Amino acid sequence: MVGSFNQRGIDGTGAIGAAKDQRFLNCTFDLVHNPITGKNTIYVAKRPGWGVDSVVAAGSASTALIKPQSFVTTLSAFGDTNSTIYWGSTSVGAITGRALHLTETIVSGVNYVMIKSSDGTGWYYANGAKDVTAYTADGNNSTTITDIKVAGSNSTAGLYSGQLLAAAANIVAGTRIVSVNSGAFTAVLDTATIDGAFNDLAITKTPIAKILDTDFITTGTQQSAFVEMNGYLFYVVDGVGKLYNSDLNSVTAYTSTNFISPNMSPDPPIAVARHQDKIIVFGGGSREVFADNANVSGSPLQRIPQYFSNIGAIDQRSVSQMEDDIYFVSSSHTGDIGVYQLRNLQATRVSTPQVDRILGTTSAVNGAIYTNTFRLGGYSYLSLYLSEATDGPGSNLLLESGDALLLETGDNLLLEDTAASSASFVRVLFYNIELQIWSEWNCAMCTFIDGLASGASNQVFATSRSETGGKIYTINPVSQGNLYQDDGSNYTMEIRTSKIDLGTSKRKRIKSIRLICDADPTGSATLEWSDDDYATWSTARTFDLTSKEPKLSACGSHKGYRAYRLKHTGNAAFRAEALEIEYESEANKIPGKA
Repeated sequence: MVGSFNQRGIDGTGAIGAAKDQRFLNCTFDLVHNPITGKNTIYVAKRPGWGVDSVVAAGSASTALIKPQSFVTTLSAFGDTNSTIYWGSTSVGAITGRALHLTETIVSGVNYVMIKSSDGTGWYYANGAKDVTAYTADGNNSTTITDIKVAGSNSTAGLYSGQLLAAAANIVAGTRIVSVNSGAFTAVLDTATIDGAFNDLAITKTPIAKILDTDFITTGTQQSAFVEMNGYLFYVVDGVGKLYNSDLNSVTAYTSTNFISPNMSPDPPIAVARHQDKIIVFGGGSREVFADNANVSGSPLQRIPQYFSNIGAIDQRSVSQMEDDIYFVSSSHTGDIGVYQLRNLQATRVSTPQVDRILGTTSAVNGAIYTNTFRLGGYSYLSLYLSEATDGPGSNLLLESGDALLLETGDNLLLEDTAASSASFVRVLFYNIELQIWSEWNCAMCTFIDGLASGASNQVFATSRSETGGKIYTINPVSQGNLYQDDGSNYTMEIRTSKIDLGTSKRKRIKSIRLICDADPTGSATLEWSDDDYATWSTARTFDLTSKEPKLSACGSHKGYRAYRLKHTGNAAFRAEALEIEYESEANKIPGKA
């Protein structure tokens, strides 16, 4: 009962519409090794469900999520036109454009989450910036305010360059802080105050801050993330083909000459990542590696040409890091795309041809592929969230495990069984890194996934580009227990086998089928079979999981191959090892078991 899905068709969609071939939906796998006997036992189990951690922005889809190591909660973005950034469920302000990439860094003892927007602008949230928002200050028709106080005492706590001040008497709407002098309790603004001198004017700031330096480049078609290393922030701009960096130990200061050009291949740089003590720059059809050379001017980096590769990435959202490894979806520079693991600067493909065909179908219609990595239940996972071509929120949702019904737009149901629907549906592929097994989850909650990053609790968080409930979801066994619902709704685990002939093409009479599984005091599972290449299925029969030996008798006969489909729908755990089939064959008229 354990394996990877194996669907026919050159584009990865034919088998979906026809509900053919081996498939593992909403499953996880677990291998138990006995070091004494050397025996391995492998189980297939129902995946855990997504519970609701919090409702953050009802009516909005998410655009990004991170659980910083230094924060006690998540930082997330909701809203497509201008994203609002949330610390937990508290708004810390809006940015211009859609928040695309969130990166954590630490500079001079302050933890920051850096934000790259779809309009090319850069933003950041400093840890604790939301804790104080109200101040008083003096001024007199200049760009400098003085004697800044919090609750009557001199303090600039929580004030950062790029924060927006609320319009008030003497403060012009749209004014932002340029710099802060915490020793003198003063701040420089980008717009002078008005209407003469004032004392102890009440001022309110927005915690989120914008990078104002004019040397920060905001152009480009594909926006990269920020990547931190050795006190610098790095980002690439495809339009000019350069890898830029901040000034040393600053998130706000940039110099026009701080760049290096990844030019060993003519494709522009579109994504950036950190691999141990190296910076990796991905182009559409190539990859270059840079190391910190401690240069005193310009870029601190130096190219390491021997690590150049002709394998690139499709974009920044398809690049994800798992501890010391990088996982990325390659571009179609040489034809099909695939999923690669970068370990010790060596790339190895981890996707199967079947997975590659599905990814190729999504990429061919300009669909979005989001990668995530996390640990759960003792295993490391890579997830691929394959979205519709328009990458829009809420228009098409993956709702259930049935092979006919996949998406819903208002009252209109979009069926999975037409080729035209392949551009719109959502698929979520999961790769168990240790076991090297692929499966599918049919949940729209997990476009962005991040682990707890601190403490001992086994917990992951997620937000969705498709769901518009404005929620942060979580898998948290400590607080939720054994949860097998997504946001309160049951989902179906499905195992569809390949065609089984039991070693002969002659007719077999199936005397019984036993499900080797864990007992469940309240549950049941159903089994169907197809003797005509998945064209039709028998009436579902029910395994009683309260029984010590769930068994079905008198299961008909078939010539050649038969495929089986096992389903479990309830809000309960399910774990199984195998289907044991007792049969008689015309080949030898001798009873057998498989």
